[in-house]
Amino acid sequence: MAAPMLGERTATVLALVREVAAWLTGMGHTILTPHVLDDVLDVDRGVTPEEIYRRDTALLEKAEVLVAEVSYPSLGVGFEIAYALLKGKRVIALCEESRLSRTSALIRGIQHPNFRLLAYRDPKDLEAKLALELERLAAELDRK
Repeated sequence: MAAPMLGERTATVLALVREVAAWLTGMGHTILTPHVLDDVLDVDRGVTPEEIYRRDTALLEKAEVLVAEVSYPSLGVGFEIAYALLKGKRVIALCEESRLSRTSALIRGIQHPNFRLLAYRDPKDLEAKLALELERLAAELDRK
């Protein structure tokens, strides 16, 4: 899971990311990046930028799907999306409908076959859309 770590990390954004992580776990998925759910940032714990880079790219190598919250700008999330796509991973980007026009045009314009952008109105809408997308993705992978 990818989410803004520095920029917009309000209680509301963090609560939504935690809710998404709980849904994913409840559906039987594994969250490889539980640190994005923490109140205290890695850099505040003394983790170096180099360690963060090595850890996060190693986790992206292991991941089957990257679920990324993109409603608020984040260079790190943008990097993780690009890295995952270049490695042939599936990416599901989540964006609040009300923030869509303020979300990076580059992210909104991605035409890669492994990329899906899900715009949602509220948490319930997000849960339903994410569940459908994961079912679609599972069915697609089963056909291969």
